[in-house]
Amino acid sequence: MPAFPNVADLAIEFSSSVDAVWAFLSDGGFFMLLLVAVSLLSVAVILYKVVTLLVENIAPAKVQRALTKADEYVSSGELPELIDLLRKKKSPLSRIALTTITGGYSGRAEATAATEAKAREEIVDLEKGIAPLEVVITIAPLLGLLGTVSSLVAVFSNLDGGVGVGGRAEVARGIAEALNTTIAGLAIAVPTVVAHSYFTKKLERLAIRMESLTNGLLAALCKPRSPEVLDPVFAEQSLLSSSSHVNQQS
Repeated sequence: MPAFPNVADLAIEFSSSVDAVWAFLSDGGFFMLLLVAVSLLSVAVILYKVVTLLVENIAPAKVQRALTKADEYVSSGELPELIDLLRKKKSPLSRIALTTITGGYSGRAEATAATEAKAREEIVDLEKGIAPLEVVITIAPLLGLLGTVSSLVAVFSNLDGGVGVGGRAEVARGIAEALNTTIAGLAIAVPTVVAHSYFTKKLERLAIRMESLTNGLLAALCKPRSPEVLDPVFAEQSLLSSSSHVNQQS
């Protein structure tokens, strides 16, 4: 039978690992403390963005399905039901769609401008947390490099004129310890770059999806509802009448 390590061995290994990590951090000095703080900031922001950028929090599946059927809601006179759904499922997509439907605009151009303004507002709100990640990506390697340089200055300033074998070993050990902050800075920056890229691309995909759905909603609201009406100007008037009807029922 395979031999499994006992609890005492595991405890010793864990204690040794903790001691090694502590030595690594303590050798970095003041700049290592700054890097630890930066790493905690990065982890906190990443966890925050993981939660806030969940698709169900931004564009719930039920709202997406409803907006893909916007033309059916409008043509069947069930627009108030769609509004009720949007108000119940609070999300950035719902707020954008409500802005489009209940604005009481005079034409499609005005409705489009208002919808785009609301969409920009929601996207800016969703981008909260991206800027701190960019700061971490920039300053973490620089703090690591600064810590290394300051440690090297301290190592070489303590050298005397004659450096023997023991002195060279001391210098080598000092240089190795000085590089700890550079390693830490890069170790923080690399995963933060990956997270930043992932969140940015995901936000772009969600923005495109919301734009597509709201464009379909605008088309449904501005679509002529009478077959004998051929004048395209009616598309500008239909939105006003639909919005006014909705506002009266609201």
